[in-house]
Amino acid sequence: MIIRPKNEILKKYIQYFLFFKKTDTNILKYSTFPNNNLCLAIYRENKIDYIKDSDRNNCLITQGTVNFKSRLFGFHKMPFNVEIRASLDQVCILFHPAALSVFTHESFEDLISSDHVFDIFKNRNEFILEQIFEEEDFSIRADKLESLLVANLNDRQPEKLKEALYLIGKGGEHHLSIESLAAKLGISNPTLFRLFKNNVGLNPKSYIRTLRFRNILNEILDKQSTLKTLTSAGHSHLYYDQAHFIKDFRSFSGHSPNQLVDKISIEHNDLAWIFNKK
Repeated sequence: MIIRPKNEILKKYIQYFLFFKKTDTNILKYSTFPNNNLCLAIYRENKIDYIKDSDRNNCLITQGTVNFKSRLFGFHKMPFNVEIRASLDQVCILFHPAALSVFTHESFEDLISSDHVFDIFKNRNEFILEQIFEEEDFSIRADKLESLLVANLNDRQPEKLKEALYLIGKGGEHHLSIESLAAKLGISNPTLFRLFKNNVGLNPKSYIRTLRFRNILNEILDKQSTLKTLTSAGHSHLYYDQAHFIKDFRSFSGHSPNQLVDKISIEHNDLAWIFNKK
């Protein structure tokens, strides 16, 4: 279930809460695709084995003995493949790009390798996770998460970062070169690189490239889109030719655009998953 934040300030930083509950032990597999947001996934009594290298981006979830684990996932360059071999009660917080930095000073490198990322949120109640997971009503879980996040919010994003994200996200600006973006901001290329690495966790080139993929994916999946062909989709996002477009798309998704459209199981705004049950 997807629940969006109610708090108007929090909406700027949290895309949505995702609740995933599975009571059987049957094997379930799904794949998601690169995006610029970050997902904080919290598990109860599960073991998480994550392998990420040049050829693999796989997460295996089995039965565990530790009460709670919380992992940060994101910055994928290829499909994120998840295999669940146990019952599952999972809470996910989806952060907008660069939003995690308003809640913590911790570096992305340290957080990505941690099994207890949720600990960055300070709370006088040391049993807050137990209380969240005891709630069967997902909307109440979301309310408790909102209260915790608001209490930890410190809006200190650099103005240059806000301006950069606005320029990149503005219609037609997804093809900005790093040089032209830095010039528009009045800063050097190295300063722009540090600005993104310290606050977003990605370098600006990777951010722009991933954003282009997500924009194309959303347009292809949007049945109301005015783009009638893959050729027009590629041209509208300034690919030199269809071969270049399909090669780039396949590197992110593992499929050609036509193949992916046929395989998508769940589509909800920025959420696109392929599900496989065994």
